[in-house]
Amino acid sequence: MISAYACGPGDEPEAAAGWAFALAASTFCDVVVVTRRRFEGAISSALAARPELAQSLRVIYLDRHPALVALKRGQAGIYWYYVLWQRSLRRLVSRLHEQLPFDVVHHVTFANDWLPCGLVGATSAPLVWGPVGGASASPVRLARWLGVRGSITELVREAITRPLRRLWGDRAAREASVVVAQNHDVARRFAPVTAHAVVEANASILSDDLAAGAASSAAPNLVGPRRAVFVGRLISWKGARIAIAAMADLQDWTFDIYGEGYDRGYLERQVRRLGITDRVRFRGHRPRTEVLAALAEADALVFPSMHDQAGWVAAEASALGCPVVCLPFGGPPVLADVNAHVVSLERDLPAALARTVAALPRGRGERSHRWDAGRLPRFLEQTYDRACATSAVAEERPGRRRVPRPARAQRR
Repeated sequence: MISAYACGPGDEPEAAAGWAFALAASTFCDVVVVTRRRFEGAISSALAARPELAQSLRVIYLDRHPALVALKRGQAGIYWYYVLWQRSLRRLVSRLHEQLPFDVVHHVTFANDWLPCGLVGATSAPLVWGPVGGASASPVRLARWLGVRGSITELVREAITRPLRRLWGDRAAREASVVVAQNHDVARRFAPVTAHAVVEANASILSDDLAAGAASSAAPNLVGPRRAVFVGRLISWKGARIAIAAMADLQDWTFDIYGEGYDRGYLERQVRRLGITDRVRFRGHRPRTEVLAALAEADALVFPSMHDQAGWVAAEASALGCPVVCLPFGGPPVLADVNAHVVSLERDLPAALARTVAALPRGRGERSHRWDAGRLPRFLEQTYDRACATSAVAEERPGRRRVPRPARAQRR
């Protein structure tokens, strides 16, 4: 049984991850997915195109009362509605488990490790929690690059998420047979409360998407000015301010910035103040195929995000052979894989970033296949086997009350 608050084919990374995990699990076992009705159209179209999936994949749609759905507006609405949805999920899964006992229950999305998991205590089946993230935090010494608004946001975020992570995250980690962490920061955070943690991001890259992006791009630049790109929301902790400051020292580089956000006005003023308006262009929010094409022909993705948990763009860039220059925090160094160029945390961070970019060799990096969607069936089968084995060992511990669990279903 897979709990996926977001699940469905399309361009939404969280929903695409939920759908990819569900499809992967359905290749070796029967799967029940619980998600929200907003994804019904996309899922129905996908199932109609592949009717054979109905033999191993069943989708149940769950929503709270329409009045509550209507009230869910803005960023804050996402969180309180998610908490209520998890409560409904727990009741639903408990009933389903009585009718059709599950061998494993798996929480896939939302990937926040400080929010409740409705599968905790819902069944006697082993729980796989994740991929989850959130425990990565911006170091205090980088506060100057956050600005006033960004610094306040980070302080509020820490004040809210830290106690909730102890309340809900630690409980889920203790109950889980396997914790799947988005990155090493998250794995270290939950190491004291779980003995069974693995690092695996929720990135799931389809080769067809990359092929479409690469096909529309020009050949890699081997002569003349070199080109770097930034892709992400223009909010302070994504690090665009650091990247722009570094560009002032990179006279033979141009810099294209893809994305929108509250920090754009500041960034534009920063570019004018540094006198690099001729080399820095703001592209705004663009279609995904256009962004992939930009990555396919760029000399580097400059992505100095301060606490990105996963950051799919680093995985997509690496899959296209684009070097990724990033900070040693959160998910980007993991997702960039063989194409990661990690910046040392020196006092003059923009200068260190500029040196790392300048040292990149011309030409493309190695195209990474680490995050191809095709890896997921094997990973999930191994993870579910481990969860069942871990649960069986735990039930045999002296003094532990054994909860009867149905025999494992026969695989197809």
